[in-house]
Amino acid sequence: MTFQSRLDIRYPDGRSASYVLDQDAITIGSAAGNSIRVSDASLAARHLRFSRAGDSVYLTNLDALHLTTDDGEPAPLNEPRRLREICHIRAGLLRIIFYQSSEEPTVAMAAISDATQPTAAHFRARLETGTVKVWRFSAASTSLSVTNLSESDGLFRLETAGLPSEWMSPNDLTFSVAANDAVDLLLRFKPTRNHDCAPGEYPLIITVRQLDGGDESVQLALLIEVGGVGGLSAAVEPPRVRARDRFNLALLNLGNEELTLQLGFHDPSQQLRVRLAQDALRLKAHERAVISAIVEPRHQPLLGKPVDYTFALLAEARAPGDYTVALPATVTVKPILDYRALAAAAISIVILALALATLLYQPPQPAITSFTLSEETVAQGEPAELSWAAAEALRYVIEVNGLPIAELPAHASRYTLETRGYIDPIDIALIALNGDATDKEYQRLNVYQPVIVRRFAAAKSSLLRDIQSDLTIYWRVEGAVALDIALPAGFETVQRQVAGDEGEIVIAGAPADNFEIILTAEDEIGGRTTRAIPIAVRDPECTPIGDTQLYAGPDSRFERANYAVQNVPVLAKGVTAAADWLHVELANGDRGWGFHTNFRCHGFEPANLTVVSDMPPLPTATLALRPTRAGTAIATATALSAPDLSIRPSSTVSDS
Repeated sequence: MTFQSRLDIRYPDGRSASYVLDQDAITIGSAAGNSIRVSDASLAARHLRFSRAGDSVYLTNLDALHLTTDDGEPAPLNEPRRLREICHIRAGLLRIIFYQSSEEPTVAMAAISDATQPTAAHFRARLETGTVKVWRFSAASTSLSVTNLSESDGLFRLETAGLPSEWMSPNDLTFSVAANDAVDLLLRFKPTRNHDCAPGEYPLIITVRQLDGGDESVQLALLIEVGGVGGLSAAVEPPRVRARDRFNLALLNLGNEELTLQLGFHDPSQQLRVRLAQDALRLKAHERAVISAIVEPRHQPLLGKPVDYTFALLAEARAPGDYTVALPATVTVKPILDYRALAAAAISIVILALALATLLYQPPQPAITSFTLSEETVAQGEPAELSWAAAEALRYVIEVNGLPIAELPAHASRYTLETRGYIDPIDIALIALNGDATDKEYQRLNVYQPVIVRRFAAAKSSLLRDIQSDLTIYWRVEGAVALDIALPAGFETVQRQVAGDEGEIVIAGAPADNFEIILTAEDEIGGRTTRAIPIAVRDPECTPIGDTQLYAGPDSRFERANYAVQNVPVLAKGVTAAADWLHVELANGDRGWGFHTNFRCHGFEPANLTVVSDMPPLPTATLALRPTRAGTAIATATALSAPDLSIRPSSTVSDS
């Protein structure tokens, strides 16, 4: 097996093809003489060129009026640009995917089992693979092959359900396949950049439906595996501190999965003691947390020079994966007495005198006169405002659950407390200091888990008007103590599955107009969060088997109204009580009646349509008199679509 570069080209009509780059240079354009010729007005005569130099492949834009882009970036005219391992290129209406390394030859797909296809099917559909794995910020693709087994051309529709529509291209496509021929469709999957679904398996149902020649359909199941992305960013701020000074550990979850962390420290000298505000926490995807810490010596020296000690804060990821991030930092420990003070007796005497004066001096006692919170209860992540008034205070210290988190000057009277990383009641202390004199007041703040709607989606974005249909609704809601999904009028729940914070329900009904599915979630303090899914209701469609005469009423004796053209879909507006005549609407808005056997309806039976009660009356017969040469008159009765009837009177009528 060899590895060569490959191009996957998707044409404007939905077809796709693969080409191996087995030459030093190939060109693509609309004129003859190109390596790959595409007769399309959106392409120049010589549009672009792929050339190889060593192990690299370069793209060159050959026409300034028809700009070629590489992953969304303009390609300069006549300037070779080196391509990455996988590149997405747009040339006119063509979509091109370049692969630096591709298996050659292509591995043949196994034939699809007859058990997965209709027994008397006029076509076959199969997937290149049953599972596609994709990660955030990346794309993956697979091939869908549709083979027309009949002796006439076929019209088909591709429909999908189970994934957000913006993930997949194409997700709704009508295409044709020639008799005894096959078409390969390239299905591309790329989660959006704001994708917040957890890693896991997401089933996708692909339906290939024949719009003419039997109304057959084939359903294929494809499993989309969304891979998890892990990563942790951490930093010590500042990286060099003095003993007993507060510093912070900043953490950021770079992945799309919840991260469980165990915090600790490593001291090679075994001379330090580190206190962390928290020793364990969980970070949701892309969540940031700041943990305060203090480092101090186990035994502070009495004499000597300041000493620097190196230690490391540790963030151990328990799940997902097991890894440890070590963040080095340095602390400076000063002795109680500087050794240089002992070298000068005079300075020592002054120091002793000052120390004695300090002992004799009693600083004023600070007093906190008020300490309040802006809210007694806040949602996790929302700030809480602290305010206070005090006298004789030279500085303030804020503590949370016994650990200092902020030091403020004497003029401060307010502080904004960030509640990320906290849950349940926390104790907040305000300490006013003046020398060794202190005053302390407490407040308790309740921090609760807010409601977060991670997923609320429906398997279909539209239903058929007045046709009984099923609709599956999915949800994942965190932090809710009560959850309700309000159903539209005329619908009822036929199935419900709930597992923890997520679940799905299946509802059934016959909608008449557009409607919404409303989700209401209530948090632990009674707050409500709502989400809505709009569902469009469209008229059911039928396709004429051949050119079909339409009448002004449900009978061939009515006036001829219009024609329904073969294979051009029309809207089904109703039926007669016996469901033998269809009332249809053409694309230009004209309406008429046609016999039901002349149409093939998609996804429903004609008997399920609304019965039209306001029928026009049948036309009545009229009598016309015409004179003869003998002076007699012959009465003729005429009626629409009925044979002529001549009525001869029994007596002669004279012309007097």
